[in-house]
Amino acid sequence: MTQQSRSGGSPAERAEALLTRCRGRFLKALREAAEEVIHHPDWLDALTRAAGECFDELASARPGQVFDDSRGLTASRMNLVQDNETDYSIGLINLDQRLHDYCGRDLAALHMRMRMQLMGTPMVLQDESPLGTESVCRALRGLKEVERLSATEALRLAQQLEEPLRRHLSGFYRSFEHELANESLGSRVRGRPQHVDPEPEPEEANAADGRPGRAGLAIQPVDALRLSVLARHEDNPSQPPSNLDPGLASALIERIEAWLGERQQYGAGVPVALGASELGALLSPVKAAAVEVIETICNYALDAPRLPAAFRSLIARLRVPLLRLALRSETLLAPERHAALRLVDQIANLGRTLAPDCSPELPVCRGLLAIVNTLVHAPRISDKEFEAALGAVEELVTSRQRTALARAAAFKDEVERMERRDVALQHACRALYLVIGHAKPSPVRNFLENYWVHVIAKVAYRHGSDSVEWATRLHTANRLLASVDDSQGARSLKRRIADIPYLIEELKEGLAWVGLTESRIWDALAPCMALHANLIAGKPAPEFVPRRSSCRPTLGRRAEKNGLRVLKHKQYVPGELPLPPAWAALEVGDPVSVALPDDSVMRGFVALFAPQRQAILIADGDQNLQLSITARALSQQVELPESQLFRAASLVDEAASNRLLQPGPA
Repeated sequence: MTQQSRSGGSPAERAEALLTRCRGRFLKALREAAEEVIHHPDWLDALTRAAGECFDELASARPGQVFDDSRGLTASRMNLVQDNETDYSIGLINLDQRLHDYCGRDLAALHMRMRMQLMGTPMVLQDESPLGTESVCRALRGLKEVERLSATEALRLAQQLEEPLRRHLSGFYRSFEHELANESLGSRVRGRPQHVDPEPEPEEANAADGRPGRAGLAIQPVDALRLSVLARHEDNPSQPPSNLDPGLASALIERIEAWLGERQQYGAGVPVALGASELGALLSPVKAAAVEVIETICNYALDAPRLPAAFRSLIARLRVPLLRLALRSETLLAPERHAALRLVDQIANLGRTLAPDCSPELPVCRGLLAIVNTLVHAPRISDKEFEAALGAVEELVTSRQRTALARAAAFKDEVERMERRDVALQHACRALYLVIGHAKPSPVRNFLENYWVHVIAKVAYRHGSDSVEWATRLHTANRLLASVDDSQGARSLKRRIADIPYLIEELKEGLAWVGLTESRIWDALAPCMALHANLIAGKPAPEFVPRRSSCRPTLGRRAEKNGLRVLKHKQYVPGELPLPPAWAALEVGDPVSVALPDDSVMRGFVALFAPQRQAILIADGDQNLQLSITARALSQQVELPESQLFRAASLVDEAASNRLLQPGPA
């Protein structure tokens, strides 16, 4: 299939084509893995057919959709309610978890890529990927039912398939994500897809009058601006010759520097810029171009919205030293970026990582001001002074980062412990998701999501998800679901009623184990017990108002760890919460800002990762403040505009590009 056929047609047709292609590639990878163990064509057909059904079911789901009771309680029909072979069901849940642990990062990247590809179409993928491990385990369940395998035989087959499934699925997820990413890049090179906002960004497109935008420039923006200024001066017949008498040229430079000294002294009281002054008109084209580039950069920085006021003031204070350098340096606008221009970019990049209202009294601001003042008060300006200043700023930035990382090292054990707890909660949430899935709201579902999930999570933390204790707690969840399931008719009613007292005792014991008081235990169980009472009396279920638990992370402060705040999930969260690719590729030392639930913003460096990268510590560069945040919580916070991943950008290039696109007074 050609790229044209993949991207053409209406939005609905593009979505359908992508899902058809995904389905075929997924079933092919699954079949190739199964062929290493299964040699019966009928078994292979049954396996892929069941996986295809689950793919179709998950791909066609819409937000808030509740699946028909006749099709089972979950999208995958992996629930335990209608299955007496509990060991096999728990075995499938554990297999799903192990496959998900192994392939989860690759699957999350592919799922995010598919969502991006489907933007602008009627299709919206849900949190659970139709290409995920749930579809695989659904296929194994389907194979067992079609071929009437015993639970022991089916579990043995699943164990044999685990290793080839890990290899083939992870390889498929990686290769297909790369394929979609390359296609997306290719479509941007050829032109924006129809379903994306066609308005070009100013820096990417040509200007209305035909002048090239940044992407259209064949050379660097600063060099393009230099050539533009030179061309304008050469076309000016009143322009003084470039070969002035050396003595006269030197005297002119001295006079201009004296004028700049007055400008430095009176600041904004000097009404005219050098380039537009009578003295500036006497400069050679080369010097005039250097002056105009510097004034363009400084004027742009004065109004740069992403720079704090303290940093705009710093660059304004650099204006006169930079102009003095423009008069004397022969290499300021050389192809290799000059130290003075790199100094401006370094200061701007640092400023963008700080709060817009940051105080000029911050240590880093005072340090930068001291460095800038050495240039302001230098009796003579040359390249060497700016090279020294750039080195001092780089050392200041490095030292600030190093100090933040050193402070954060004290919290390493805390972050790793936080990750272990969050991973345990993830396992518990995923197991419950596979058990109850899209079941209609009920007291039983409410109890499992809000209370029993913590019992399962504690088991995973203390004993692991392959332990007997894990299977026991999941079995209890199954029995609770079965206690209110009347799909098996009146014949099972006596058995279910007889089991209720023992079940309630197990639930009470589990809740006490996670620390609930006696009164809270009774409050938690009251709705389920009311439902049981009506069931025993033959009455309809009482009216139920679902309790909505927040899926947003919770911000807390650890009193025993001064300066540490914690952002994590504490409740049941259905589905996946993948990080966007750029955030998933974070490294230690990266500057970031993260919006917090209390409307504050944490700014700092990525200081350390827990071993599985499921918890991250961010350390403030200027004070003793740290944020420990789980990857799942971060995945939701990065959606907020205040959350940013800072990458080095050139304010110098931005200023030059802006001037080329919008020519006018410097």
